[in-house]
Order: sequence, then structure tokens, then C-alpha cells
Amino acid sequence: MLKLPAVFYKLPFVKSPDSTAGVKAIKREILDLDFFSLLSYMAAISTSGISRTGLFKHASQLPYISARYFKKTDFVAKAFNHDYAEACRVVGEATKEPEVKAVLLRLSGALASGEELDKFLAREAKVFGETYVNNYAGRLEILRKWTDAYIALIMTTAVVTVMAVVTMIIGSITTSMIIALCSLTILTTIGGVWLIANQAPKEKRVHDLPVRSREQEFARNIARIFMPLGMMVTVAVLLLKSNIGLTMLTASLFLFPIGIVGLIDDAKIYKRDTEIAGFLRSLGGVSQAIRATVSEAMGRLDFRSMGTLRENVDLLYTQLLAGINPNLCWERFVGEAGSEQVKRSVRIFWDGVTLGGEPERVGNEASAFAMQIAHLREQRKLISSGLLWLALAMHVVLTVVVVFIDQTIITFTTLVSTIAPEAEMANVPGMQSFGIFGGGTMEMNLLHFMVTIIIVVLTVANAVAIHAADGGHIYKFFFYLAITLSFSGLALVFVPPVVNMMLTGMG
Repeated sequence: MLKLPAVFYKLPFVKSPDSTAGVKAIKREILDLDFFSLLSYMAAISTSGISRTGLFKHASQLPYISARYFKKTDFVAKAFNHDYAEACRVVGEATKEPEVKAVLLRLSGALASGEELDKFLAREAKVFGETYVNNYAGRLEILRKWTDAYIALIMTTAVVTVMAVVTMIIGSITTSMIIALCSLTILTTIGGVWLIANQAPKEKRVHDLPVRSREQEFARNIARIFMPLGMMVTVAVLLLKSNIGLTMLTASLFLFPIGIVGLIDDAKIYKRDTEIAGFLRSLGGVSQAIRATVSEAMGRLDFRSMGTLRENVDLLYTQLLAGINPNLCWERFVGEAGSEQVKRSVRIFWDGVTLGGEPERVGNEASAFAMQIAHLREQRKLISSGLLWLALAMHVVLTVVVVFIDQTIITFTTLVSTIAPEAEMANVPGMQSFGIFGGGTMEMNLLHFMVTIIIVVLTVANAVAIHAADGGHIYKFFFYLAITLSFSGLALVFVPPVVNMMLTGMG
């Protein structure tokens, strides 16, 4: 048989899996997770003794990025009348991702030699899973270092502010100097956030199915009301020239309900991702032991051990007993779980069992996949929880310090201007032309504006950094943003009166 060279993918009518619109534009870790999912899926359904054509057909139909490789393999095999061993070799040689390329070439060798596919795919899924775990753990270690560095970076905000104030008091400072110092603070903070967001592992935790969990539906419904209403009220408060702190507090009031519901849903998803492994493993084992269907085996399980999944599993079992289409029942189960991890794990298990695979082996494959991801997320949670408390504590301290110093300068400037007008101070030799000695109105207004900008940047940046490190539900970001907005708003509202009372004896 004539071998089809890899240059085949250079032909204009066939796009390479590594084309510009393909893998190159996609984060590496997303591809790795998809490929790990796909290998686990293929290992599960191969236990049914499915044909090679059926194996590649099912793999190519998965909604994963990595499915394109098997879609191309299936296309090459059918369009050019090649066997799948040769098709895997062609696609593998044209693939630039080293891990994917190695698996495809090894699969080509296994198909050509007649090795049992179920054993080969189970071994490859295990090996690739270990590779994914190592890569993920490496990114977590980098993330840990950058979260520590981020706290040090935002500390420079306080240092730069104090430097500016000291320079203002004991020496002359120009407008350009104020802008330069504040710009350095802002850029440093933004740079720290970008590093955390860039180094944090990328993963999808919430599925995109039409059916969602109750918390997701509730969060989406209230977001449709609170988001536009909150924007209108916040803009109205801002247009009334109210204190910027009141504007922040107003915005936080409308974000809190959305964020809290998202946080609750994310916590449930986290638990379901951990518990789904035990459920599928037990279900497969019982089904194999009693030689019964999955529906019958489910009745032998103790639902009290399901934890957060108990309600979902109980509803699934009830629907199956009612004679509803099992595919629809499992789709409903996955949708109401709200988790992408549950979706992938159940797909591995249910398709494997439906195609005639051994329930115990299929359950073990689905369970191993789910458990590895769950363990990695536990490690990530330790890092993100540490950053959460440190970042919020530093945000409170820095916001209060910046507002306190700014208000102190404003109060002293006002006092000095009251005691000795600017015209008189200008005739005093050695007096500075800025700050508390000169009553420089334009410079003081500029400093106050830049301090406000710094607080706004810190407010958004800390929320983004916490959410990027933790990952998960997008609505969680609104919770973190509401917290930082509240702290900033409270500082801007209550710190200035306290400073005035301390320095002038008046509220």
C-alpha cells in the first residue's frame, strides 16, 4: 500500500490540526486536559470490543479540542483507503504537539502489531494522566511563587505613596514626579495580576449545557436584574457628585447577591467533582458483581454516602425506575450537577457501559480520571485560599493607609492655608511651593485624583488576582469584586472624617 506522506497536510483542501486557527491559538493545558479526557474515554469504550472504525468514530465526535486529531485520522483512513495504523502515522507525523504526536505514533504501532487496544489505551491514559498531573503541579508551583510575589508587589503601593508624601513635605515635588510615582504603582499592580492570570492553570469547571444547576439558574436570573439595575443606580450616584466611596458601596450592594450565589454553586461543584469518582467506581463495581444493569445496580448503593451528590443520584434513580429514557436521565443528571468534570466523567462511564464495556473497568477508568483532577484542584485551592486572605488583608491596609495619608496632606494644607494665606507664604524664604507649605491647589487635586485611581486599580486588580488563582465560576469574581469594593468604599467614606477629627478636633 502506498504510504501517504505528512506533506499531505500541506494541500490546500485539508487543514492541519496545528493550523493557525487550531492548536497554536489554544492554551497548552486545555489541550492536555482534553487529550487526557479523550484517552480515558477511548480506554473505557474499548473494553466493549468495539471495532477500530467505531472507536475512531466515537473519539472524533467528542466535543474536545483533541478530537480533531482522530477526526483527521478517520478522514485519512476513509478518504484514501488506508488502514488506521497508517492513518495514525500520517496524522502523528504532521502533529507538532510532542505528547500528542508520541501517542498517535505509538497507537499506529499498536494497531499495526495487533496489540489489544483496551490494554494499550488504558496504559496510555494512565501515562498521559501522570504527565498531565506533573505539568499541572509544575504550574501550581509557579503560581505559588507568583502569589507570594504579588503580595510583595502591591506592598510597593504603600512604599511609593509614603515616598511621595515624604518628598512632598521635606522637599519640592513636581507634577511629573507625582504622575511618575503613581504610574509606577499602577503598572506594578497590573503586572502582578497579569503574571498570576498567565501562570494559573486553565481549566473549565462549569459546563455549557442548556440544563444547569439550580444555583446557576438562580445566579443567571438575578444577574439579568441586578447587573443593569446596579449600573443605572451606580451611574446615578456618580452623576450626583457623591463621594466615590459611596459609589463603590452602591456597586458592591448589587454585586454581592450574584457573587454569593456563584460562590455557593462553586463550592457544590467542587464537592461533586470529588464525589463523582467514588460514585462511578462503586456503580461499576456493583454492576459487575451482580451481573445487572447500571440502573439495577444503582438501587444497591447506599445513597447516604454520596454527600452533595445524594440528591442528584436519588433523582436519577427515581427517573430510571419511572422508565424514562436512560440517556435523557443521565443528561439531566449531568446538567443539574453543573460541573464540566462530572460531564466528562459520566460521558466516559455511560458511553462505555452503553457500548457493552465491562462496568467495573469502565467505572475504574472514569473514576481514575475524575480523582486525578480532583486531587489537583485540592492543591490549587490551598494556594488560592492563602492568596485570598493575604490579598484582602493587604487591600484593607493599603487602602486605609493611602486614604489616610492623602487626607492628612489635604487637611494640613487647608490648615496652613487658613493660618497663612498663599500670598504670605510665598514671601517666606525657604518655604516650598507645593503641599502643606504652599497650598498648591492644582498639585493637590492631581495627587488626590491619582490616589483615587490607585485605589480603583487595587480594587479591581485584587479581585482579578484572587479569581485567577482560584479559577471556577465566573460569578465568583463578582463576589471578590464586591468585597474589595466594599473595603475601598468604607475607607473612602469613613477615613477622611476620622483624620479631620484627629487633626482639627472636628468631624
